[in-house]
Amino acid sequence: MIRALDEALNAHLAWGRQVLRSALTHTVPGADVLDPAAHEVCQLGLWLRSHAGMLQGINAHKAKALEAAHHRMHDAIRAIMEQAQTGQAVSAAQVDAFEQAQDELMRLLTALKGRLVTEAIRHDPLTGLPLRHGLEHDFSDFQKACRRNQAFFYLAMIDADHFKAVNDRLGHQVGDQALRHLARTLRKNMRGNEPIYRFGGEEFVVLLQTHSAEDAQHAAQRLLEAVRTALMPLSQQEPLALSVTIGLTQVQDEDDLSSALQRADQAMYAGKQAGRNRFMLLDAPAQPPLAQRAG
Repeated sequence: MIRALDEALNAHLAWGRQVLRSALTHTVPGADVLDPAAHEVCQLGLWLRSHAGMLQGINAHKAKALEAAHHRMHDAIRAIMEQAQTGQAVSAAQVDAFEQAQDELMRLLTALKGRLVTEAIRHDPLTGLPLRHGLEHDFSDFQKACRRNQAFFYLAMIDADHFKAVNDRLGHQVGDQALRHLARTLRKNMRGNEPIYRFGGEEFVVLLQTHSAEDAQHAAQRLLEAVRTALMPLSQQEPLALSVTIGLTQVQDEDDLSSALQRADQAMYAGKQAGRNRFMLLDAPAQPPLAQRAG
């Protein structure tokens, strides 16, 4: 997406050079200048149209401003070129209108590219999930939201069982497919208030806002069953069955991300020791984990 935006920006710069050449040599510019719908047929316009949904999702207000600036820029240059082609003088106000629209367009596009680069850095290219880079900030916001809503805040650490054996037996390419399959399965079974992150390797972290401890345990059980029943098809082989172990802990007001992750990790490790394919609950450092087998 970023590469396509760069190509569209380069095409826009080339378009600007062609407009200048047409003005200086008194040649007739193409449809991407004189057509009333030029803002839709130029390469930058095609990129904006094809990514309209994504732009709306990032920032609907700025997406609308970007489209408007692009449209105004084309309207301004078309008016300038039409007058120049007929030998009429072009006013300073017309040039100002073009330059202002052009400046706003480039400012918005530069900000958009920065946002896309930031999002790309924060997201895992393999699974599409957010990475742990923004987790600390999200954790703090989630903690405040749970406090406002008087809800329980649980953090779950999820680890794929025997994943090294998958890579060793079937190869890393199938291992990557299995991670994508696992991420899709987990995300599909997340509710709207349950963000999920790829924490590293075959580990994932989920933030849960629940009405009770029982709700948190039901959510963990739901994930266990979803992974266990979602077989991954393999060509000319039996489908691959995966399972996960989940460490679950309630986040207290005094907790920071590090302390919550440490407890969740301890609970997950206890689940691995107890046989995997289960969740373990550790609500406070002094409490022993409570085991719950899948199914």
